[in-house]
Amino acid sequence: MVDYLKGRVFRKYGNAVTLLCGPLGIKVFVPLHLLNRVEKGEEIELFTELIVPPEGAPTLYGFETEEERELFRKLIKVPKVGSKVAISILSHVEPEEFKRAVLEGDADYLSKIPGLGKKLSERIISELRPAVEEEKVRKIPAELYEILTSLGYKKSEINSALKGINLEGLTVNDAVKLALKRLSGRKF
Repeated sequence: MVDYLKGRVFRKYGNAVTLLCGPLGIKVFVPLHLLNRVEKGEEIELFTELIVPPEGAPTLYGFETEEERELFRKLIKVPKVGSKVAISILSHVEPEEFKRAVLEGDADYLSKIPGLGKKLSERIISELRPAVEEEKVRKIPAELYEILTSLGYKKSEINSALKGINLEGLTVNDAVKLALKRLSGRKF
């Protein structure tokens, strides 16, 4: 399995690049934002995903970050979302903006992406919202868990209390205060 490539851009296509990796030229389909930014002769690094369809030729997709590749993997698991639709989504929306739309259930925003209609946008939201919510919960700092569990709260209670809250930029003390307000049932 090809997991990562580093090479020089040999040729650019409308939706792909050929990377010269030693004596091999490997065609990799990439999001448009990356395609528009790279120049012929430039050395780039890509996290890759190989798709082998039941019929047809294997196709290699490349991404600048592991986060983009992981989102691509999640998208292609959604019924009716193939690799072309998934790469179109990543071509037109940053991963964080996509996750925001999924969490907020913003099907109108997603349906503006080429290849997505209202129904498919709603399906993507319903299929991916639990995974995106879980990912947000995983970003809760371990130190916050330690403090709250030492106060007698269970991990499931902590996850429920902090569900949907952006903890970025908060100190641990502020996050503890916010969590305790929610856990005690007080409105804030």
